[in-house]
Amino acid sequence: MKQTILRWAWSALKPTLLKWLNERALRLPAHQRDALAQRLHTPVQTIEQVETALRQMVMYHLERWNP
Repeated sequence: MKQTILRWAWSALKPTLLKWLNERALRLPAHQRDALAQRLHTPVQTIEQVETALRQMVMYHLERWNP
């Protein structure tokens, strides 16, 4: 019974959570991206690539996770 409720809740929340993570939570604001690039002495493009790779990895695992 507990597992069924958990699966139902996940299926109801999953689309909203994935959208929020992809559009907001897993994205750095531009000023933070610039500051991080400056602090690490790397191009901003490198920070953007790492951010994109991390976002894709998190989204991949969450999309496939089933309680």
